[in-house]
Amino acid sequence: MAQALLIAAFLMPNFTCIEALEDMTVCYILDGVLILYGVILTVLYCRLRMSSANKTPSNPPEKPAEGGIYAVRLLSLMIKKTIKKADEGKVTT
Repeated sequence: MAQALLIAAFLMPNFTCIEALEDMTVCYILDGVLILYGVILTVLYCRLRMSSANKTPSNPPEKPAEGGIYAVRLLSLMIKKTIKKADEGKVTT
């Protein structure tokens, strides 16, 4: 009994596929909609890319400190050395 239900469930989608193949106008309409959608998205994407390429930034971004993230470590080492020298009395203002 279970095998018969499994076979029937497997064969059922095949009948609906045959019915869908007979009426191809739906497929042609969907193809047209998808092509139109693709063309519209392509045009919008190209417009976006071209408009951002033509614009120049009014305020250029600031350059990061030399050394990047290591500049902070270097600065902290310099401060520690200065404090150490100040404690020893070697730093004059």
